[in-house]
Amino acid sequence: MHLPPFWEQYISADNHVEIIKTQTLPLVISLNGHSLTDHINDRPLPPVVGAEPARNASIRKEESEHVELLNIRKETPEEHMLNRPNGLREAGIISAALLLLFFSLISPVLVVPWMIFVAVLMIAWGCWNLFRRPADHELKEIHCLRGTPKRWGLFGESGQGQISNISLGTVDLAYPAHWQSFVSADLGQPTDVDIYLNRQVVRQGRYLSLHDEMKHFPLQHWGKNAVLIASSLLVLIMLLSYIPLGLPLKLSVAWLQGAQRTEVSSVQALERIPLHIGDSLKIQGSGMCYVPPTPLNASAAGFMPFDCSGIYWNTAAPLPQPESDIIDKASALLATVNSQLHPSGSDQKINPQLASAIEKSGMILLDDFSDIVLKTRDLCGESNDCVRLKNALVNLGNGKDWNSLVKRARSGSLDGVNVLLRPVSAESLERLTKSATSSFVYQETRQAAAALNSPPPGGFLISSDEGKQLVNHTLQPAASPNEDNALEQWNTLKRMTSVLLHTPFEAQGVITSLSTDANGTRHIALHSEPDIITLWRYLGTSLLLIGVTIGLGYNTFRLIQRQRMNRRRLADIQSYYESCFNPQLTPVPLHSKD
Repeated sequence: MHLPPFWEQYISADNHVEIIKTQTLPLVISLNGHSLTDHINDRPLPPVVGAEPARNASIRKEESEHVELLNIRKETPEEHMLNRPNGLREAGIISAALLLLFFSLISPVLVVPWMIFVAVLMIAWGCWNLFRRPADHELKEIHCLRGTPKRWGLFGESGQGQISNISLGTVDLAYPAHWQSFVSADLGQPTDVDIYLNRQVVRQGRYLSLHDEMKHFPLQHWGKNAVLIASSLLVLIMLLSYIPLGLPLKLSVAWLQGAQRTEVSSVQALERIPLHIGDSLKIQGSGMCYVPPTPLNASAAGFMPFDCSGIYWNTAAPLPQPESDIIDKASALLATVNSQLHPSGSDQKINPQLASAIEKSGMILLDDFSDIVLKTRDLCGESNDCVRLKNALVNLGNGKDWNSLVKRARSGSLDGVNVLLRPVSAESLERLTKSATSSFVYQETRQAAAALNSPPPGGFLISSDEGKQLVNHTLQPAASPNEDNALEQWNTLKRMTSVLLHTPFEAQGVITSLSTDANGTRHIALHSEPDIITLWRYLGTSLLLIGVTIGLGYNTFRLIQRQRMNRRRLADIQSYYESCFNPQLTPVPLHSKD
């Protein structure tokens, strides 16, 4: 800039200067309260010395302090990185795009393409701005000067150390703080200095260079990695919490490897085909519905021993129908008690007049008490079986104990003996009989159902992982277990086995699981074939999961790495400059010639 020579007397340690831009040099119009208009009549202004258009001039202390402008260049990409934004904005845009991709997985079909399109554009824009090289118009100008740096103290800021009052000619230089120990090496001797227009030094002398610092010790911005870690972790948690991932991952991997479509109608044909997860399989044949170890709804609203969402398919003969002598005995006991407590006209063994008289009296007649005792003995052979029922029968038969009562019944002593009961006693006898028989019936029903869960070895167990029925039969479960419907469960089991031990079925879907149990049976789990929309959702879910997992791992690694490098960066730079300015010579041992 141009400073009138007669104003040098007004220069102080701290100065207030007003300048205007002219075609050649900036012109000082006010200095510390002294205006150019106050001295317009005192003395003529000296002629303005022309200068090169791009030259950065300075206040000249004396004419001998010459500063030469060597050239004007653009800053290097490494120098530009020092002033470039730290990437937080781009990382935030990418994070928003990841969240948008997640919501596209659970959004209506109509908006999914637009959400994906916007998210891809956001990711592309963010990545482009993170990794692109700066354009030419973004690079600032750097003036390459040659002169003699000196510590003048003019226009210097106090309290900023020994690098705050160094000038090149009459230009105050602003140095990086970590150069403080090394700038004095070039003071007082001609030196090349590269500066921005704001007087910030980027290179001085042979060694001091921000370009070399960024090249050998890059500045590590780790804030963008922290933002991407947080967003990736958030999306990963939402994926694990709200979207089933097992099936999409399996099917995506299978489809990428190439899946095949197979149709079979015989066990032998299926055994010859190599199956893989992700293959489409259609099966038609006849097999046995799966019997789970614990019958469905065993303690709930009904009894359902079969689960026809799974089918045993093999070449073995069907299992036999369940049979039980114990249940036959229980049925006989219930039948004889029921027929005597609730007789019909054809069941009565006494004359109608006597029966009518007994009915009018409100009493109930057991006309074959011996039969009840003997059938109870057949069912409850152990001494601790049916204890309450046995005691009730002993009381009704006026016997000493159960064994003596049984002997009398076997010997025929009770033949023709009729027992009269009050309604309360009859109801109690009926309840005790049902209670005693129900325990035997339930036990036999469970054992028979468990026996059905032992199919022949080999073959296949084909199941739907969605729980869909593979047969056309409508299965009605038996009523909930209680004393009044014990035989109903047994009858339900027999009715179902007559149909479901060998029934036509059809299974179709995508294989999601393959395994072989200890019995040699191959388990094949099928899932309904997804439509094109579901297919793209599966693929998108897998890609998003893989992407956020990789992003989380990479950014975590880079965050740790960059924090470590940043912690030792200044120390490494100091060591680098120390080795440049104070090289350590390694002595070479001298060997005398023999």
